[in-house]
Amino acid sequence: MSRKDEITNPQLTGRDDPEHFFSLLMGNLPARIWIKDAIGRYVFVNSRLTSELGIEQEKWIGARDEELFPTIGQVYWRKDQQVLASGDPLVSTDQVERGKSLFVVRFPLAIDGKDHVGAVGVETTEQMSALIGFFHLRDELFRNERLRAIGEMASGLAHDLRNILNSSSLRLNILRAKAGVDFAEDVDALARTVNAAAERVRGLQEFVNERPQENLESCNLAILIAEAVEMVDYLIQKTPTVKGGAVKLELDIPPSLPKVWAFPNQVKHVIANLLINGREAMPEGGNLFIESRLLADTVEVALKDEGTGIPEEVFPKLFEPFFTTKDLGTGLGLSMAHDVMTRLNGRIRAENRSPAGAAIILNFPIAE
Repeated sequence: MSRKDEITNPQLTGRDDPEHFFSLLMGNLPARIWIKDAIGRYVFVNSRLTSELGIEQEKWIGARDEELFPTIGQVYWRKDQQVLASGDPLVSTDQVERGKSLFVVRFPLAIDGKDHVGAVGVETTEQMSALIGFFHLRDELFRNERLRAIGEMASGLAHDLRNILNSSSLRLNILRAKAGVDFAEDVDALARTVNAAAERVRGLQEFVNERPQENLESCNLAILIAEAVEMVDYLIQKTPTVKGGAVKLELDIPPSLPKVWAFPNQVKHVIANLLINGREAMPEGGNLFIESRLLADTVEVALKDEGTGIPEEVFPKLFEPFFTTKDLGTGLGLSMAHDVMTRLNGRIRAENRSPAGAAIILNFPIAE
């Protein structure tokens, strides 16, 4: 008799008691499982929950969350009550002990004709930490992009002001030659004021032109894409969209692609942000695609979605700083992407797909 037969055919083991197999399942399932009654008292907890929290089972049964978790017990209670009131399952991410995160599904359960709440919690601490780290880095990049955009505007303004001040200084020199002794002191004072203003403008130009740069490197694009996907995979494929849909990501990256010039960290965040944009364009779910191909002197990467597409009137402003069609958008994601691709001597463009969706296309120069 094989081990497989013992597991798949309970009658062969002589243990066909349903309670035994329920106990076996609850003890070995890699998740925290619990059941509470309608007033929040625990009536069942599995061994995974008791062992991970170090609280004996006897202390769980009959206890409430506020007794076991004084600081966050009320949060759990409100979620349980929402399930009982609606009669529908509730999916949430709960912050638990020692900074851990649980992906929790709560659901209504009737036991002996009485309302209960069952729950299954799977730890997602590592995935949440990766997401939090990604968003911190993205915020930092957005701050840099905001400063860059402001710097460009300030640089343009400083350039115009400097031209005006230079012209004013030349006019004052002519006036000094014509004015004679009576107005020489006033002309000199005015010239000193103009020169001081010109120095401030030069200082402004030097400040906005000072920006730390990541080194341009010869990179394996397939690795960069894989690392970018890893940064946001939990959000893209394992988290429901705002309307409860699911998103699937498909990659078509030939392993034989040549190396390209890139700023590694910045390119990874560009790709990750474009994936998030594609997901947000599909509130009911759909497919995302990353495809790559070799052209004459570039490697082209296309990120495609099945969303609503880009309105024609938006295309001229799509890559401008602070332009956004989202209610809560910063208007810096595509601007940042455009800046990064321009600085590495690449290209970026957008187009609509048929019958639906949009594509953002990146061209990276081949590193010879």
